[in-house]
Amino acid sequence: MKDGAKKWKKSDFRIPTLDLVRDYFLTNRFGTEEGELFFFFHRTTYWRSQSGDLIGDWTKAADRWMWNLEN
Repeated sequence: MKDGAKKWKKSDFRIPTLDLVRDYFLTNRFGTEEGELFFFFHRTTYWRSQSGDLIGDWTKAADRWMWNLEN
């Protein structure tokens, strides 16, 4: 458990608020509901990627999420 805490401390990553994610999805022409799905999904994974690394930039992850919805 201590190793995980160290990784969080070393990282500049900040967990976004739900409102911030909703606004980001609305700005990109997606509904707040989709932003909520994104937020709660990543909250359950402790904001880690499939490889187990911390998500460095949540907006890039959100962009990828939205791109996958369109393609």
